[in-house]
Amino acid sequence: MTPRAIIALGMGQCVNWGVLYYAFAVLVQPLERELGVSTWIVTGAFSLALLMSAALAPAIGRWCDGDRGALVMQAGGLTAAGLLAAWTLMPGVLPLYVVWAGVGLCMAATLYEPAFVIVGRAFEDPARRLRALAAVTLFGGLASTVFLPVTALLVAALGWRGAVLVLAALVLVSTLVTRTFVFRQRRDAAAGSASEAPRQAATDRESDPPRFLFLATMFALASLAGAAFTTNLVPALGERGISPTRAAMLGGLIGVMQLPGRALLMNGVLAGSPSRLLAVSLLLQAAGLGAVAFAPSMLTAAVGTMVFALGAGLMTLARPHLIQAMFSVQIGGRLNGRIARQQQLARAAGPLAVAWLAGALGYATVFAVIGGAFAAMALASQRALCNLGGLTVEKEMGEARGPARTARR
Repeated sequence: MTPRAIIALGMGQCVNWGVLYYAFAVLVQPLERELGVSTWIVTGAFSLALLMSAALAPAIGRWCDGDRGALVMQAGGLTAAGLLAAWTLMPGVLPLYVVWAGVGLCMAATLYEPAFVIVGRAFEDPARRLRALAAVTLFGGLASTVFLPVTALLVAALGWRGAVLVLAALVLVSTLVTRTFVFRQRRDAAAGSASEAPRQAATDRESDPPRFLFLATMFALASLAGAAFTTNLVPALGERGISPTRAAMLGGLIGVMQLPGRALLMNGVLAGSPSRLLAVSLLLQAAGLGAVAFAPSMLTAAVGTMVFALGAGLMTLARPHLIQAMFSVQIGGRLNGRIARQQQLARAAGPLAVAWLAGALGYATVFAVIGGAFAAMALASQRALCNLGGLTVEKEMGEARGPARTARR
């Protein structure tokens, strides 16, 4: 995969995340006014989209493992553009839910999961693969920074229907650009022979179920905590005497501060050690949560928020890097899809669960407990990845580079 293809894929992720995931937040109030319904009815459509995405994620992973990632992403992008355009012609609550149920399926087909599989199959060397993944997610991490204000400007100038039509056109153009610069020139350099893939997949499924279950549980808990932190940051800081306006400004740092860590990984930092990358990301999030929980000032809260965001940015990369290094690239899509389903469900449950607990215990206590859980997971991950199955991830990566691994099998 050429640098131009990586950039095109990353820009496509920026558009897909910006339109399909982040833009809805700006559309809530205009839809609420037009439909004459409560906020929860409007946001329920987005929750349905997340549930549909979670339901389809494992199937998307299997299709991508069958070398149909390009077709999946193109079909998802074209369908999403069509659904959004059609939505502008269909007023009412029922069309809102029907369209966003379909958009949820398109999320599963166009966001990070299939892109990770395509990148993973294009690079045999784990370090080069991680740098490519970092580049793609670096662009994807700009989605909220770019599309939240852009969508707001479009709504102010054109109304929500005009804004959605423009966003649908952007998805269509992005899909066509990605097709031209990525999929027509793609080479699955790391795919291996077709005859070896089924045997490798079967071996990996049989040999490491404890490790996979551990990782799936850990990433789901991390997603739950991350979503809860983001959505509850303003009221949490309100307990510390920080105004909602200033708290919202700090919340805006979360998206931007995920980028520096990914940029460092593009230069090879932590690239050779997936388990160390995971531990660092967990510890950074633990430190950030602790700082926000006990922040004596806005400066401390700001530093804690930035540290948490830095760790969250690394966490996005830790999952595909670990799965593709620990298991076969040929089954990375389906395994990542299974984890992604649990993460989406956790993201849906996290904000409500933490808000409920904070009503009884206070946000400082809840954030401190979650921070301690992150630190414990960091330590547990090192022990589990070293002991389960008898091999460290680093040893597995080293064996994958040489012919000795084939000989031993």
